[in-house]
Amino acid sequence: MKISFIKIALLSLFLLSINIVWAADSDYLLTEKTYKVLSAAQELMAADKNNAAETKLKTLLGQVKSGSYEMAVVQQTLGYLYSSQEKYKQASILFQKALDSNALPEKVSHDLNYNLGQLLLADGQYKKGIVLLEKWMSAEKSPPTNAHVLMASAYYRVKQYKGTVRHITTAIKRDKSAKEAWYQVLLSAHIELKQYKSAINVLETLITRYPYKKDYWNQLAGLYLQQNKEFSALSVKMLAQRLELGDTKTLRNLIDMYSYLRIPYKSAQMLKTGMNNGVIKTDLKNLNDLADSWLAAREEKKAAAILKRITALDNSGKADLKYGRVLFDLEQWKSASEALSKSTSKLSGDQAGQAFLLLGMTQFHLNNLPQAKKSFNKATAFSKQRSQAARWIQHIDNQLKERQVEEQQKTTEAATG
Repeated sequence: MKISFIKIALLSLFLLSINIVWAADSDYLLTEKTYKVLSAAQELMAADKNNAAETKLKTLLGQVKSGSYEMAVVQQTLGYLYSSQEKYKQASILFQKALDSNALPEKVSHDLNYNLGQLLLADGQYKKGIVLLEKWMSAEKSPPTNAHVLMASAYYRVKQYKGTVRHITTAIKRDKSAKEAWYQVLLSAHIELKQYKSAINVLETLITRYPYKKDYWNQLAGLYLQQNKEFSALSVKMLAQRLELGDTKTLRNLIDMYSYLRIPYKSAQMLKTGMNNGVIKTDLKNLNDLADSWLAAREEKKAAAILKRITALDNSGKADLKYGRVLFDLEQWKSASEALSKSTSKLSGDQAGQAFLLLGMTQFHLNNLPQAKKSFNKATAFSKQRSQAARWIQHIDNQLKERQVEEQQKTTEAATG
């Protein structure tokens, strides 16, 4: 495996850092002669005159003091030259010598450890590279996503699949535009670990992103068979045979299949991912289906978030009532009251009765008894809600009387006291 990660531009930045260090810290000084040779070598490398640059650097290596900062810098520079030529073993030896001297600034040593770790992997020394890079990552505040991808690949090479899962999952979470190959690595690692349920989840994500790739459908069917879910496997195979119907319709069929199999959480996840990726339209019907799936999966908060979006698209009042009912179940009384109040002005018939009844109950929980009584009175105009609303009114009247008696007692006590 070849990893061409060192560019001439990196060397330019490195030599620039020499200037900064030279000016900032007297412990890290280069003589004028050494600096001029390093600059000349850089110019030769930029002009692709690598042999001449190598000769200069090797000559300089024999002139600087052993174990000194200057020698470490020359070793580091020569290592960059070799790495740009994909001579990874020679480069890694020089980088290691530079690090072993303990003559480099802490930040330079830290960055060089990362480069050395990559070189070791490029040279096929996976175990050494993994140990070094894990050490580097533990000291790095925010390792780049590519570092996690590199580590995932290295762990896969040595068949340490748990390490692969850990790093590639981190990379996918951090990057909204995660590459298909990353998911493939994660899928392979889960299968090697016999984590079939997790593998199914990855395949479902791949299908929502790339619904026309039949291999993913066939793999999904195979994994269902592995889990002794023959009906699910058969359904997926049948859907895969109908891919000519188009991306959206095929994916919708799979989503509907999960709903039919009473697996609403998966149905909701796939529908959400499909809409996020633009494979499925984010229209009123699909949003309603998503809300229903979340409700069936008992994910009321997620359903509420979708229903809130729907209320902006649906002016019939039905969405407001549904949204208010979910908020009521979540005991978010104030928000529920607002949604239900909107619905009462839009609905008619039995649904209006439901809205007034639920609004009254919400206002009761908000301790707004007079307003709750008004809502219940309006609910009595509808036959299906009349009896229940009347009982609520009686209950409120009793509470209001009790409050009145308590207030009279307090007034009397205050007057006699």
